[in-house]
Amino acid sequence: MRVRWFDHVRKTRKKLTRELKQPVTHREAMQKASTTWPEIKEKLVKKRVRAEKQKARALKNAAKSKKTT
Repeated sequence: MRVRWFDHVRKTRKKLTRELKQPVTHREAMQKASTTWPEIKEKLVKKRVRAEKQKARALKNAAKSKKTT
């Protein structure tokens, strides 16, 4: 999750630099990113859960197809 956090900070820093038309420090970007992070984190967690479910379903289907043949 730490890597995802810093990816989010990087994106936020880029956005702020474009908006303000001047460089933004990493620390300032972290402060702004912390306000939107809970929403992004929730999306990432849901995405991970979906991927795990999909993988489990694929394994179950593969086992089922092996069993029938």
